[in-house]
Amino acid sequence: MYVVIVAFDLKESSADFAELRAWVRGRAADDYSRLPGMRFKAWFSDERKRLWGAVYLVESMSSFDRDNLPLLPDGRTGPVGTRPTSIMVLELEAFVTGPDGLDGIEALARQGLSMAGGGHDH
Repeated sequence: MYVVIVAFDLKESSADFAELRAWVRGRAADDYSRLPGMRFKAWFSDERKRLWGAVYLVESMSSFDRDNLPLLPDGRTGPVGTRPTSIMVLELEAFVTGPDGLDGIEALARQGLSMAGGGHDH
């Protein structure tokens, strides 16, 4: 298994975090949940530093084409519209769950700023 970390430095971009969050909530979360070979995807952001990205856990790199990141399963890309600033592909060394076990992980589905419908004040 592999951990893939994809990051976008948006300092030179006009990308709007509200638009990115709406895209995750309205389309990407559902689309990525159907990506073959992907165990999970977690998006992250730091508005102050203008960073946006995601962490994936994938079964094999043969089911996950790093040259086509960040394409959706249907071949389209998200609203950033540019290649990521960085892509790291790492082999998974170990995976553990917290005290809530897999139920705790399942409870994370549809959580976060994007899924809540907005951002937060700094």
